[in-house]
Amino acid sequence: MHNQRSIYGNMIQEYAVNRMRSLNAARCARIDSLKTKADAEAYVAEVRAKVKSCFPMPDDRSVPEVKLCGTLEREKFTIEKIIYFSRPNFPVTANLYVPNTPGKHPGVVFVCGHSGDGKACDTYQRGAQNLALMGCVVLLIDPVSQGERWQFLDVPYAQGIHGSCTAEHSMQGKQLRLCGEYIGAWRAYDALRGLDYLLSRSEVDPSRIGITGNSGGGTMTTFVQALDSRFTMAAPSCYVTSWQRNFENELVADAEQMPPGILEAGCEMGDFILAYAPRPVILLGQKNDFFDARGLKETWERARKVYKLLGAEENLQYFIGPTDHGYSIENRETMYSFFAQHAQLDSATKESEALEIFPAKDLNCTPTGQLMSSYKEYFTLHQILEADAKRMAAERKTLSNAELKSELKKALKLPENIEVPYSRQMPPIAWPSVPPERAVFSRFGLEGEPGLFTTLKINSARAYRHFPEMEKLTIYLPHLDSAQELLKLDRDADEFYAGLDYRNIGESLALTGSFGAEYRKFNMIHNQDYHYDGIELMFGSSMVGRRVLDILRAIEFVKANGVKQLHLIARGQGVIPGTIAALLSDKVESLTLYDAPANCMDMVQKRITRWPQSCMVPGLLKFTDLPEIYAAVKAEKELNIINVVNEPVLEV
Repeated sequence: MHNQRSIYGNMIQEYAVNRMRSLNAARCARIDSLKTKADAEAYVAEVRAKVKSCFPMPDDRSVPEVKLCGTLEREKFTIEKIIYFSRPNFPVTANLYVPNTPGKHPGVVFVCGHSGDGKACDTYQRGAQNLALMGCVVLLIDPVSQGERWQFLDVPYAQGIHGSCTAEHSMQGKQLRLCGEYIGAWRAYDALRGLDYLLSRSEVDPSRIGITGNSGGGTMTTFVQALDSRFTMAAPSCYVTSWQRNFENELVADAEQMPPGILEAGCEMGDFILAYAPRPVILLGQKNDFFDARGLKETWERARKVYKLLGAEENLQYFIGPTDHGYSIENRETMYSFFAQHAQLDSATKESEALEIFPAKDLNCTPTGQLMSSYKEYFTLHQILEADAKRMAAERKTLSNAELKSELKKALKLPENIEVPYSRQMPPIAWPSVPPERAVFSRFGLEGEPGLFTTLKINSARAYRHFPEMEKLTIYLPHLDSAQELLKLDRDADEFYAGLDYRNIGESLALTGSFGAEYRKFNMIHNQDYHYDGIELMFGSSMVGRRVLDILRAIEFVKANGVKQLHLIARGQGVIPGTIAALLSDKVESLTLYDAPANCMDMVQKRITRWPQSCMVPGLLKFTDLPEIYAAVKAEKELNIINVVNEPVLEV
């Protein structure tokens, strides 16, 4: 069998990079056009609103319910082990470090990076203890799926998910996406509710409130401080660079690190720093970090122009440590000094050598060390999500076909008019090992967007350098690769069949970065489909939406070349975009589906779904589900569903 081949291995990568460069050029020109303080203030207000629009969350800012679970008394500070509830019955485990001195103290929200032990991580204990010794009240929070908040402990088939906090985040992220939510907003809201609690403490001075964190905690520091005016200083570590650098460097990110629609709004990372400018902020990086230190300096230089117009250029600082990714002592001590300056603390900013690092069991807020096994009455994120999905299903109104098409176009960001794509006539490929009547694939590159091609491959006994005349055509929409799958298809030898390698499938598969042969591994959360779909989400679109567009443009191409009767066959990953394209196009007469998912509700109700994120329509369950889409297709044209599968198959 011919090996799967990608002839456009860097195409999707360079397409993403070029879009990001265009966005950045426009943003830089906009910032350069700011001339006065009023201009800068208007820009700050604008990006603040844009950032907030990408983080849907409840408005509740009351003091959350809190449960005190124990204390650790030390000479100079006390650690309170607490559980607070960011949402009804949704607990957050945390440690509160309180100085044993009277009076009002600065407060600091400390958000953990991607450490499995969360708040018990050696590095974060050091940071929190030293801040307490300086005179700060510090709330150190376990993120969801870390510390005492692992979410998949009771799932026997969670291989590759449980034990990896980033995999847990991204599994929950794609399920939340079907309900129109974003896991980064859930993470940010946990931190903001922690701030609500911190400000309720009598020991805390609300005029001196900081936030810091490293890596994933640096992400949350960057995002959370841009969402609330009550912070007075911030120190994100080992996250801030630029998305342009991330894209160019082929850096895969966690689900919470890709805010949906943020690039569509024209924002870069630096706009999170500017959302409350001229608030004091120090950007901390590392020389040998995968978060490119060059991007950190570029972000600082661009943001500094706005700070200068606001008359507070000195409020924005940066520091690049000498080592690898991590909250190194150099970075921590730089943070201590910055917070001491802006909180008017007259205290040592060198890290104490007498810190006591506690085992996790001493810091735990729960009897077993895990919320799930300690308190059955509390909700996991999945239980809340499942209940929301059921509520949406119960509240959905029945849509007419016209209404359903309109909602799908809106969710997928599809244009009203689908144009015939520019095409290339590409060299045919011959298979010597298959019967002569199927030996050749004549290939046409369809350029739907500048520099972005899909391949239409007509399978027959003859090589065509032009699009042949035909009355009838069946387009095959593959699960993995149209050529290999089409050769296995039981079909009428007298009719024309063509495989369409739509975006990031078959010949258009991205082979950049560390992906390569890993594309078939549906157990992998962070594969190339996930990565490039996340980029599409940031641009306000989705991989499934772009695939629907690829299919619709291919339909226009074959119709413009004389095809009278058009049939679609879709398999596996091709089913959802193929079914939606068949519904939206009046030029398709029939549709056949193999290895079709029954519905998207199952993808949410199951604790783990292996269907890739790139199949999932953002917010689909708010207005419909696959059975309704299948029924709508069947009402207008012939539909044959050959078999239904619970999970995507590996080989076909």
